[in-house]
Amino acid sequence: MSVGMAMRRLLLSAFLSLGVAGLASAEGAKIALVVGNADYRHIPSLDNTLRDAHGIADMLRGFGFTVQEGYDLDRPGFESFLRLAVLNIPEGSSVMFFYAGHGIQIGRRNYLLPTDVAFKSVYDLPVESITLDRVIELLSARGASHVAMIDACRENPFPNLRLAANLDAALFETGTGFEVFATPINSLVAFSTSPGQVAYDGEKGGNGPYAQAILTAASDHAGDNILNLLADVRQRVYQSTKGRQVPWESSTLVQPFFLADATPLSPPAVADTLRETAPATETTGKISLVFARELRLDEQLTEMNGGPLTDPVLIEQPQQGQLELAAGIAVYRPHLVETRMTGDSGHMLRDRFSIRPDRDSPRILTVEMELTPDPCDVEAGDALDLQGVGLYRLPNEIDGEAALVACQQAVRQNPGVARFVYQLGRAQQANGDLQGAYASFSAAAEAGHIRADTAAAYLLLTSRIDRKVISIPFDEAKANALLENAIARGDPFAMHSRGLRLLRNGPDEADRQRGFELLERAAELGHTYSMNELGTFFLDPDNPHYRPERGLTYLRASAARKDIYGYNNLGLVALRGHDKVKPDFTTARDWFERAAEGGHPFAPANLGRMIMRGQLGKPDPKAAMRWYDMGLSRGDGWAGVNASSIILKGEASPLGPADAALRAAKALHLPARDAAEQAGQMLDRIRDADLNRATQMLLNEMGEPVVVDGAAGPATLAALDRLGQRSGLAVSRPDEGPRQWLTLAARVWLARNPPRVDLF
Repeated sequence: MSVGMAMRRLLLSAFLSLGVAGLASAEGAKIALVVGNADYRHIPSLDNTLRDAHGIADMLRGFGFTVQEGYDLDRPGFESFLRLAVLNIPEGSSVMFFYAGHGIQIGRRNYLLPTDVAFKSVYDLPVESITLDRVIELLSARGASHVAMIDACRENPFPNLRLAANLDAALFETGTGFEVFATPINSLVAFSTSPGQVAYDGEKGGNGPYAQAILTAASDHAGDNILNLLADVRQRVYQSTKGRQVPWESSTLVQPFFLADATPLSPPAVADTLRETAPATETTGKISLVFARELRLDEQLTEMNGGPLTDPVLIEQPQQGQLELAAGIAVYRPHLVETRMTGDSGHMLRDRFSIRPDRDSPRILTVEMELTPDPCDVEAGDALDLQGVGLYRLPNEIDGEAALVACQQAVRQNPGVARFVYQLGRAQQANGDLQGAYASFSAAAEAGHIRADTAAAYLLLTSRIDRKVISIPFDEAKANALLENAIARGDPFAMHSRGLRLLRNGPDEADRQRGFELLERAAELGHTYSMNELGTFFLDPDNPHYRPERGLTYLRASAARKDIYGYNNLGLVALRGHDKVKPDFTTARDWFERAAEGGHPFAPANLGRMIMRGQLGKPDPKAAMRWYDMGLSRGDGWAGVNASSIILKGEASPLGPADAALRAAKALHLPARDAAEQAGQMLDRIRDADLNRATQMLLNEMGEPVVVDGAAGPATLAALDRLGQRSGLAVSRPDEGPRQWLTLAARVWLARNPPRVDLF
């Protein structure tokens, strides 16, 4: 049994024995998302939408919902709002979404408009708006049931405008009101007016007719099925607008949805009406715990109280989270925020709340909380991991050694927490242990961790693995099944991975259209990988969908979000020019340098080539070599070939043919086939003695202190055999020659120092 398989079985047995602790969904959690947009920069502002949104948020909070609010959201702000929402919604929740602001229909789809919307190009729709049905689908994937109330059908602020909305770039006119669309199962979408009609904003200083009707009717129908509430709202709006506005709903609810629970989990604070038998006494205590998505505080509160909580009452709500109370139960869920763990990695959440342990008790317990993150979350947390705690590092920001130590300890101490196993996989991948990473990703995926599905699928599909050395199979069917599962549960990284393959290689137009849709869904959450894929797709002159202006729209959006791939892609556009736009070498250099500084694998070689072509002044081989060696270290085979070529031309003294052979041998095993072919041709032209020197230099790099003398004697071959056996590779044979020995040494070197496949 391989080490990876043994680790996988060990991890799975730990999950099974512990009942997959840490992955239990918070069934019954009530989450509300409220957005109010009023202060638009380029189109007419709205008078009452902020007041409407605030009123709805207060109402839902009173009914026990945890409310996330967003006001005057521009497009990046809307992306962040949605990312924060999916991060904080426990699976199995009841989810409510309310939006007040501008919205339009284009073609057969409906769009919510951020406050910075400005359609300057026919291709701006995907980076200037938010697609309503994608929001509904995303939130439905996270919740058990979902209701959306949309108060957005004001006058169309973009009359007579035509925009591209589909893959084929066909132009559609903007329209007033919203279009009918199918809703996911067990969801309801309620519109403030009927399809294609206008909703009114109401008198300035008041509420709009729709929001006012909801606020008025809710008190009468809070405990009813929401369909009863909406029927009352429809009647009230019809009457208040004298028949000019008729609300409308589309529902696939298969179970009732209630604003208020029949027996609320957390009774409202009633401090002023409690029957007190003695003056109130206050006890203050401190709770220090490890930061997690959900924390049970029963034991600590029972100890602080000197007995169990019998009929607890919340007096002061926590400010940084939500506390749910019932007899003998106290559950705290912190409000998670995406936080990039670079620079100062210190991160602590402090919060406080006050409760009465019993409704009739004069005693008040005030609790001060300190939540410190686990080092594994700090070192290897992933961006928008739907089961993470919001702390993250990008792949090129992971310190492999520190992450490995932290996550191995976290898994030992918390063997049932799947996110730690997934993050252990990220640490192993950063250290080049791809088999260990695959074992960890597979174990976490089988335990229900969503992002682990995507990570395991990537290793099953990528071409950047030498599968003769690393025993991870290529399995497209299994990878696609993992990705589809993760897509169904709302993972934007899975949408990206599946979408790009369908868009590029889908067997028919329907597959390619679905790929486009998946990439756009991910991009609306700010997923810059998808922005870059869409950008390069439309900028490919060999593509029948070639639309340079459309491609640049996506790339600029990516670069605006400080993505190194967006930087590199804009550098390529500036370097090559397009249509009637001439190349701009200075701009290209600036973009490539920003990308290389951030860890991009190909940007260094792009700079090296510009230097050698004289596009940045007089060619400087030594400066180019520095960039090429950086690119080769990141897994760019062409960087190795280019560096070898400079050396063999005698332009990189004191480096000589052995140094060229060393670089060409590394490039020989990297995935770029054309580069590998050229590397092989270079090796054919190098003398045996220099090939032997390159082998000995590689052995020295790997800790075998052989003499670099160009004679591959018994000591050299013995060292090569030792390293080969440790890496699971065949040993050398005496009848082989210098070329074969160097090739084996390079394979061993790459097996021990694999490039970061997660950077490609």
